[in-house]
Amino acid sequence: MTSRSQVRRLLADGLGYEEAGRRLGVPAGQAFLIATGLPADGGGALTTAEQHRPGMPGRSTQHLAGPPAVNPTSDDATRHWLRLRAVADGQMRRAARERGVRPEGERAPDDVRDLTDVFTHDHDRLTALVKQLQTLPGTGQGATEAQQRRRRAVADVLAGTLASHAPAERRCLWPLVREALDDGARSADRALEQDDEEARTRAELRRTPPDDEDFDALAERVGAQVRRHIAFADAVFARLRETVPEDVRERLGAEVVRAWRDGPPPPGTQEAPP
Repeated sequence: MTSRSQVRRLLADGLGYEEAGRRLGVPAGQAFLIATGLPADGGGALTTAEQHRPGMPGRSTQHLAGPPAVNPTSDDATRHWLRLRAVADGQMRRAARERGVRPEGERAPDDVRDLTDVFTHDHDRLTALVKQLQTLPGTGQGATEAQQRRRRAVADVLAGTLASHAPAERRCLWPLVREALDDGARSADRALEQDDEEARTRAELRRTPPDDEDFDALAERVGAQVRRHIAFADAVFARLRETVPEDVRERLGAEVVRAWRDGPPPPGTQEAPP
């Protein structure tokens, strides 16, 4: 059995615990334990007396307690396993596609309360997504596979945003327009027609693969429809600010924000199916 005196003698000769343990046929951590009576893993705070025991080095002894550290991500088998996991995880693939696609900032910041401001803020986000979609080259412009995947991700985020934006307008904005404006019924009907048209285009865009040339035309069409909707709504908002009391606009704005934060709209308030 290895004794304390054997270990300390080798240390006195200038050897480290690794070499001393090798010569004595014991692990380095065990050699340290024999020499000092303390574990090498560094668990717990040492007293002053323990820090000055014979055989105590002036540095960490953690490395003596176990095998050398290994980075598993440098192992080919580990990388292969990670690739297989990534391919099999559809949710993670979608998250990767959407990373960096969504506009920065909250959809409904706490300082935005007025109904017209809530929708204007969301319109700004829609505009940013449309710009992304139309800046990326399409299949007809020789898009790479990566660019096609990016266009798909942007289109999906745009469609998802519109899918909750339009029902909120149907529930809170256009009924108010009917009541508050002299020509409100005509304006609301026109807006709903535009919504239905955009919803049909959006549904078709979602069904079309990004390497299909029809995807390019549909992306252009939905972008034009979004811009038309925003221009029409902006004109309506200006009139609502003049005719509808601020407390009413803020109450309805809060309702929209709650709906977006809590989830999809209740049954019966979704968009009409295309």
